[in-house]
Amino acid sequence: MSIKTLSIKGTDSRDVARQAREALADFQTKLMLFFASSDYENPEAALAETFPDAEIIGSSAHSEYCNAGYTSGSVSIMAMDAGSVEDVCVQVVENIGAELELRDVLNGMHAHFGGADEILANFERYVGIVLFESSAKAEEIFMDRLGTATDLLFVGGSSSAADGGKSLVYANGRSYTGAAVLAILKTTNGYDVLKTQSAHIFSERKLAVTKSDLHNRILYEFDHRPCGEVYAEVLGVGQDEIQNYFVCNPLGVVAGDEIFVRTFNQIQDGGITLHCGLPEGTEINVLKIGDIVDDTRKALDEAISYEPAGVINFNCLYRTLEILNKDQVEPYCALFGRYPSIGFSTNGEAFFGHINETSTVLVIK
Repeated sequence: MSIKTLSIKGTDSRDVARQAREALADFQTKLMLFFASSDYENPEAALAETFPDAEIIGSSAHSEYCNAGYTSGSVSIMAMDAGSVEDVCVQVVENIGAELELRDVLNGMHAHFGGADEILANFERYVGIVLFESSAKAEEIFMDRLGTATDLLFVGGSSSAADGGKSLVYANGRSYTGAAVLAILKTTNGYDVLKTQSAHIFSERKLAVTKSDLHNRILYEFDHRPCGEVYAEVLGVGQDEIQNYFVCNPLGVVAGDEIFVRTFNQIQDGGITLHCGLPEGTEINVLKIGDIVDDTRKALDEAISYEPAGVINFNCLYRTLEILNKDQVEPYCALFGRYPSIGFSTNGEAFFGHINETSTVLVIK
């Protein structure tokens, strides 16, 4: 078996690491990815001490998925050996709010595998994972600069936390705030990536963003008019009601058959905050949310026609809250229970940019 998945509840991080060691006693872990409830203190340090020969990366989580299960207060672990991941390179980029240049970082990571030419020649085997510490609110610019520095596809998510917990990402035996963890995987048998947002176009009317604060994720105007006024007009509701529609009618950047979702958060400072920023000049449609379980089933069935080694689900916290609200947790998790899988409820997803209200899925063949 090239991948093993575990869901562990322990008394503390050392107990989690002990249970993981027992479950993986005969497994040669090359890369360990974990999503840990923010209830646990220093899970990375405990796991790094227990598995000194493995690269270990992870994120704090509001709630966790593993196989057919959904939990909170647990740690979901995916252990990968050389049968699934031949090689891996991990780098941590700190202070991502400073809008750093990433070319040197990526050149160094490319060099680990023999250079960018090697990666391009075997593109179907190389994929990147990115884990953001979400309080930095720097994912949009970081993903743009990452795309400039490499042609490699990076997918992932932004850290979340349980109520009262702290948002963190983990690597190198340490925890980080205001940082991004990058990992390039040289997979043994290849990979697939899929995205499903369970969002459909509500209105064909295109709205142009004419005033926004990208850094602070505040939208002020559509078509040179107050954005709340225009949004209410499209929905056909009173402007004092619009906050009730932010989640069920998000915004979408539509590119052909692809939809990249942006969700309003709250009315503030004469505008409306977003979970993912929108630059001026962007055109959007107002969307509607459909059946998450049915849409996810269709996306998985279309993309996965084989028995994968493992599946990683970066699932927006809003989607988690929606399936909880509609009592769809069991049928949703059953879809991923068909594979060795882990996931967590993110504060945004990475897929050719920073998006939200989406499930971005990495499939290891």
